[in-house]
Amino acid sequence: MNTLWIGQFVHIAGVVVWIGGLFFATVVLAPVLQAEITQASTRIPLLHAILRRFFLWVWIAGAALLISGYTMVPLFYGGFAALSAPIQMMMGLGTLMVMLALHVYFAPLKRLRRAVRDQDWKAGARALDQVRLLSGVNLLLSLVVILMGVWGMTGTPW
Repeated sequence: MNTLWIGQFVHIAGVVVWIGGLFFATVVLAPVLQAEITQASTRIPLLHAILRRFFLWVWIAGAALLISGYTMVPLFYGGFAALSAPIQMMMGLGTLMVMLALHVYFAPLKRLRRAVRDQDWKAGARALDQVRLLSGVNLLLSLVVILMGVWGMTGTPW
């Protein structure tokens, strides 16, 4: 089996898991829970539990994306200097997305954990608002990243 094919599969699977999960959580799940579960003492711990599970998969997908992407460049694409501008943008924005996910995990999600532990539902709601905002930013960035990846891989000139 061709190792480039394996790297590309791992990379695309990472995108599907992370961005698909991000889309579902941001566009479908959170708004439904907000509308249907009005009691903060129920909704906030539930979202916290969901986000804890989701971030396990974000770390797996993020690691798969970074490892596969940064490994394929020198092995199969002639190094970083040989990359087209769209692929360089994809890599830069993808790395920014990982850093933003790290921030979400270590800042607002940490505050959410503390709020759930202390049953401070106002603090929990503020933390969830931050998670939702930053996740929305990451979701928008993902559209640009995917566009750059497709544009760069089709060989279309910049």
